[in-house]
Amino acid sequence: MGKKIRGLAAAAAAGALTLTMTPLAFAAVDDADDAFTPSIPSRGIHRIADKDRISTAVLASQSRSWGVVREVVAGQNYWECTIPGDPWGVAARWGIQGTETNAAAGETQVQSYTAWVWNGREWQPETRHFTCTSTVARETVVNKDVHIIVARSDDFPDAIAASPLADVLNAPVLINPTDSLDPRVKNEIARLAGTVSGNGKTYVHLLGGTNALSHNVENAIDDVLGNKISTLRYQGVDRYQTAVNIASVTLNAYGIDSGNETEDANVYLTTGLDFADALSGGAAAANNDGIVLLTQGEELDRRGFTDEYIIALRTWINDNGWGVNTNETIAVGGPSARAAAKYDIRLAKKYVGANRFETAALAARGEFDLVNSDDALATQNFAVVSGVTYADALVASAYIANADGPLLLTLPNKLSPVTASYLNDAVDSNDRVFTFGGTGAMAKSVHDEIAAIFNR
Repeated sequence: MGKKIRGLAAAAAAGALTLTMTPLAFAAVDDADDAFTPSIPSRGIHRIADKDRISTAVLASQSRSWGVVREVVAGQNYWECTIPGDPWGVAARWGIQGTETNAAAGETQVQSYTAWVWNGREWQPETRHFTCTSTVARETVVNKDVHIIVARSDDFPDAIAASPLADVLNAPVLINPTDSLDPRVKNEIARLAGTVSGNGKTYVHLLGGTNALSHNVENAIDDVLGNKISTLRYQGVDRYQTAVNIASVTLNAYGIDSGNETEDANVYLTTGLDFADALSGGAAAANNDGIVLLTQGEELDRRGFTDEYIIALRTWINDNGWGVNTNETIAVGGPSARAAAKYDIRLAKKYVGANRFETAALAARGEFDLVNSDDALATQNFAVVSGVTYADALVASAYIANADGPLLLTLPNKLSPVTASYLNDAVDSNDRVFTFGGTGAMAKSVHDEIAAIFNR
């Protein structure tokens, strides 16, 4: 059986916050290379779709590389040399480290040294040569962990806060039925686990309790690779506590408690009663070292998990946050903005549109760079997905968060005017636009409208 880590307690308790989640410590990703597979060209519009939502998620996972490079161990050669004429016959042995000095065992190289020779009258320098043989050659080792997030395929409450976690762990989101592990998901987990390198590990993160993903699903995942997989489950008594637990792990992965680097710790507040604002807000949060917390519509949750966590986070930053640049609260959507006003939560910004489509477009305009600046490159990747289909939107949000782009929403049969307006302003011929889901989720005519904007 794989190693299991269960029951992460709520981080906001008695006004205290513990940001380091043990026993696992995750490293933030610095992915300088283009992670997309050759099937995704450097520009253009790309539809990621298969016969159903589960297969679409698997296809998205297969379209790029994933994983966290935890450590790079430089290659090392040992050279053994016997110096001719050495009166003691001493053999020299030393190591040369670095990725450029790897050599196969048995290779030779000529070295030289200066000997001082007595000619009967004085000491004179004399250059001598000797041959060294490589006896040990070790290639550079890249220790890469692979993280995989699995969510329930038919309901959203436990999963809508996870896009920033997917981004910081460089992880795909797969979706699965509640009661049993789908063979396609099983095969993709096995494939992803096979991309681990060095002494890296595979971590599978389950979103929600056993009502979302049963023990049968968890045990089947453990059986994929036995002890080579560690399963983690993030759950709470309700969706609000689950979001808090996911947020705590995400902040730890950002590394804001390390003191080594400056980070942000921004809270993106969205309603937990629907998925759209949370998923478009999640992509924005991922772009700005943020987390997603949930309101109960226009109220805070009755158990107080969200409010207590916001207070605890600010208290922790005031006491310990020497490396935190900003700690702002941003509302995405009307319900969360009204909840914040009602409960005196100070907002740095709010994105409130007439509907979910406009809210997503406003968040994209406010949280992503449309043109190159001294501080950042313009956004180059965009995702458009149906605003009424949860499963495709969940996969799309995590996917585009990993590509540092915004999530835009549309009607299934017509491109939303606010989304079209944003794409007209933001997209140029060197960018990528991804759409998710088949024609049942997004009609071909919508895809064609997006293509027309891209090719204008």
